[in-house]
Amino acid sequence: MPVPLSRRSLLAAAGLTTAGLTTLTACGAPDLTPEPDVAVLLGAIADEENLISLYEKTASAHPDLPESCAKALAHHREHLTVLRKHYLPGTGGVTATPTAVSSPAPAEPPADRSAALALLRRTEKTSATTRLKDIAAVSPGMSQLLASIAACETGHATALSLA
Repeated sequence: MPVPLSRRSLLAAAGLTTAGLTTLTACGAPDLTPEPDVAVLLGAIADEENLISLYEKTASAHPDLPESCAKALAHHREHLTVLRKHYLPGTGGVTATPTAVSSPAPAEPPADRSAALALLRRTEKTSATTRLKDIAAVSPGMSQLLASIAACETGHATALSLA
């Protein structure tokens, strides 16, 4: 024979259930919002990939480019390697979107060597500016890395101006 539950018993059970759900939500539910570092990191990775692609395409189209282009390409490959080491797959969450990619790679570099170098300079400057803007949104450790990359990209732009 079923035992009738009192109103007091039902309210106590509901209170325990609510407290239990609150506790589970606080410590067990995954947060699908990515940390700012993740979105910025994904944007920086995309920029480095685009810069590498641009340098490779430009070097193929203009084999007589200055040595500073080969050095810049090597630096961008190093940047990409370091940035990828900081990204843990799956940490982006469902809503992770990169910051605006500052240097979309063109389909083909300009046929004119001077125009190609000018494009590389502009792209380096734009990417450096984007990294500096990103610094405000990330942790101190990530901001140091991005500042270093921005400084390197500014150096590339200057070296290309002298080429």
